[in-house]
This record gives sequence, C-alpha cells and structure tokens, in this order.
Amino acid sequence: MSLAMTPQQRADFDEQGFVILEDFLTPAELERLLAAIDEVAAEVRTVQGLGPNDPFAVRNALSHHDAFLDLIDHPRMLPLVVDAIGWNIQIRTTHLDYRPPYPEGIQPGALGVGDGGDQEVGYRNLSWHPDLASDSLFMAPSLDGRLPFMEIKVFYVLSDLSESQSGNLWLVPGSHLRSPSELREMGRQVDPSEALELRLKPGAAVLWRTAVWHCVGPNLSNRTRKIMHVGYNYRWLRPTDYITQDQALVDRSSPIRKQLLGALASGGDPLGNDSAFHPSSQYWLTKSDEDVPLRSWAEARVETEGDIPVHL
Repeated sequence: MSLAMTPQQRADFDEQGFVILEDFLTPAELERLLAAIDEVAAEVRTVQGLGPNDPFAVRNALSHHDAFLDLIDHPRMLPLVVDAIGWNIQIRTTHLDYRPPYPEGIQPGALGVGDGGDQEVGYRNLSWHPDLASDSLFMAPSLDGRLPFMEIKVFYVLSDLSESQSGNLWLVPGSHLRSPSELREMGRQVDPSEALELRLKPGAAVLWRTAVWHCVGPNLSNRTRKIMHVGYNYRWLRPTDYITQDQALVDRSSPIRKQLLGALASGGDPLGNDSAFHPSSQYWLTKSDEDVPLRSWAEARVETEGDIPVHL
C-alpha cells in the first residue's frame, strides 16, 4: 500500500530510478534554508580560511543548522521516502554543496570524466558513478552484477538550476538496472543521448535511487549552485557521516527523528539485553518497537488513508 506515491511516481521510481517533484518546498521553507546556508557558509569560510568564491561541501550538515535537520523528517517528504525504501531506515548522509561560478579561464573537462581544470581547483564529484560502488565496496560476485538496493537520496534544489551548465545534476535514466562494471568498462564515459540534465527551479526536489549513474556538470552560469542531499539507508548498514550523532541533538529529538539519527529511542543497549554473553545488534534484529517508531507511524497512515495516495 502507498502512503504518498502515485502509481506514476512508483513506475518512474522503479523504471527510471527517480521522481521529480517541482515546487516541492514552500517559499518560506526555501527562504529559511537559504538563510541557513549563508550562516553555515560564513562559518566554513572562517574555519577553513576560504575566500568568498571558493567551493565547499559540508557533510553531516544536519548537525550544523536546524533548517537542515528538519529536512530529514519533512512531513511531506517522509511518506514518499518510506514508500520508496521502507520504514527500517536511518540517515546515511546529509550533504550541503556550495559551488560558485567557475573562475574565469577555468576549462572544464568532458562531462562526467572529471579530467579538466575544474577538478584541479577543487570542484569534485564530476565523474559518472553510482554511489556505494567504489573499488572497496560490492566488488564480489553477485547474482547479476548489479548493486543491491541499499539507499535513496532526496536532492533539494535551493538555487536556480533551470538553465544548462549551472552545476546541474545529470542522471542516466534506468541505469540502476545496469552493472557498475559496465560503466567502468566504458571508461566512465556516457553517451550524452542516454543522460538527462536536471534543469530545475529553486524549491524542486528529486527522490532517487543512488545506484543510478550520475555526475555533476560544470557551473558556467553567473549563479552559485546551492543544493542539499539527504540520504537514507537501512538501519543495519553503517552511515558515512557519523558513528553516533551528538547526544544533545538526539536527546532533543522526537522518537522518529531519533531513529533517523541512528539512535535507539528506547535507550536500550545496542547489543541487546544480554550483551555480555549473547550480543545481538538491535539494528539487525530489532526487539523493541520503540526503536523503529516509523513502523507504527507508517501502519497508522495506511489505516487512515487506505490505499489512496496522499498527493503532495
């Protein structure tokens, strides 16, 4: 049963690997997020000694401002997230990316190859790739060579990316159904006719499978690229942005937010009640419903709404 996804959105997510949500954020939400970026940018520049036109990224961004934290359980997005990946989830990453226009004279490399002057001056993640498919992950034999379904991300567009070459996210529709080894054999070069440049206005959001091949295009516009990615994976996988979140942050969070922050809302031992002699990770075999409040939350929504999608 669906909490929020329409049949068309489900088909797009399964077949293409992503769902585009135009005008998802309200003007007030967008204004708050942009103000938060300005605050965090000032801190980053001071701490890292960056100039006003230097690019930067912030991981575990949720810990740097409540505006970012509030995205992880956004009331209109969370039902779609649970429809996409289920309720047994946590945050893997929250990633703020800030990319000013390229300096004059910088020559970008070929799209998705990452071999140009832009790479040399700090504009990273330009090459085609699926997430979680590095040389140290999932290189063992599998049934079909494809990546298992492990995570999704929500891409929040906070600046104007409606024109080409504004630092747009590029996706290869349906490539989550292909093997990462195929991309490596292609030299990480994708025919542009197979790819889609996401030209989106501020306030748009994209719910997508990170196994989809993707890259970031050059920012040859006169605007700074400002985006947020919020990544969700299963609770029995390790997050990448943190080992444990700050306890003060966890303590002031709701039970659902505690689950998403990778904490146990019950406050129990992560290795179970008999951790001395029979340790059992409560992220693998959950014994307390308190630790996965998203389950009862989702079940209650299904009972209330039936199988009628809650349209955004």
